[in-house]
Amino acid sequence: MTSGGKIIGEYTKGKVDKLLTADAADSSRSQRIRHFLENMDAAILEANCEVIGRELPNLNRDSFLRMAVRVAELRADYIRAGLKTSEARHPDPGAVADLARLRTAYEEMLAVYEAAERVIERGYAKLG
Repeated sequence: MTSGGKIIGEYTKGKVDKLLTADAADSSRSQRIRHFLENMDAAILEANCEVIGRELPNLNRDSFLRMAVRVAELRADYIRAGLKTSEARHPDPGAVADLARLRTAYEEMLAVYEAAERVIERGYAKLG
């Protein structure tokens, strides 16, 4: 029913990503795209395994644990410096600069640890 040019009733708008060109809606094209992406995933996995295996032959339990310990030590250094710096209401600029240096070291090592963790989770490295 209409009244004054407006539609009366409910209207549910679907997801925008459901809108496809005629070419994209073609099921054979969709299969080719899916097949291409699956092949790329396999090729990327193979490339990562090859490169990581060649470039990081010493990534093992001991090296991974050593990195985890270093991250913990850097975190402790950063927090310890923060506790000491917090004793003064107006910390010395040198102490603040030292905090920034310690935070950067901690955050960078944490990022490296997380990257190594992803490498292990994805099976790019063969652990000994």
